[in-house]
Amino acid sequence: MDADRELLIRCLDLTSLGDDDDLARVEALCRRAAEPVAGRTDLAVAAVCVWPRFVGRARERLAGTSVRVACATGGFPVPDEPLDRRLDQIRASVDAGAHEVDTVLNRWLLDEPAALAAELGATRSAAATVTWKAILETGALTPGGIAQAADAAIDAGADFLKTSTGKGPPGATPAAVAILVQRIAAADRTIGLKVSGGVRSPEQATAFLTIARGALGASWPTPATFRIGASALLEELVGRA
Repeated sequence: MDADRELLIRCLDLTSLGDDDDLARVEALCRRAAEPVAGRTDLAVAAVCVWPRFVGRARERLAGTSVRVACATGGFPVPDEPLDRRLDQIRASVDAGAHEVDTVLNRWLLDEPAALAAELGATRSAAATVTWKAILETGALTPGGIAQAADAAIDAGADFLKTSTGKGPPGATPAAVAILVQRIAAADRTIGLKVSGGVRSPEQATAFLTIARGALGASWPTPATFRIGASALLEELVGRA
């Protein structure tokens, strides 16, 4: 297996966010995440991403491995619930043991910068002890809106910028990712990038990796800074190795 293929596996957030997910599916996901290639426990994925109700079980199943537990929470996939309820969901996910929370930026507040900043600041506080990935839903935004949302999330203290929920508007595109890496490069601290939404082939994943390297440096993408959120991509990466 070549080095880039191994890197992509190590940078994968192996995701299961189906409406019919159950404990059996989550446990199978965790087993696959910890040892995607038989006998290669050194090649575990970065994280699994699950619904809040499965965080505790995922933590149990992944104990003793390097795989982190990420959680789609805080009103995911559409932040249309009251803010207090969304914040309670984030806190509950953290209390359940999530290492990372993926929450959706309220894009309807882009025309109200102060209100957006307040929401994002409250989200950062609720997720103060974990890695916070801010989902921008780039497929619903103009290029200017993508840059504005990215800067708002960075200013609020987001650890990662994430392209999409994968549940609504078009997912990740090279054009959107190019904007995000530009904003990350301009930041005065390390910000990660999570490419999510419709990434199903090694060729797509490699193209996004190339964009990140071009803007941020050949050695920049690591599991600490670069993720790809997908469910089917792992099989493609391993199957074609």
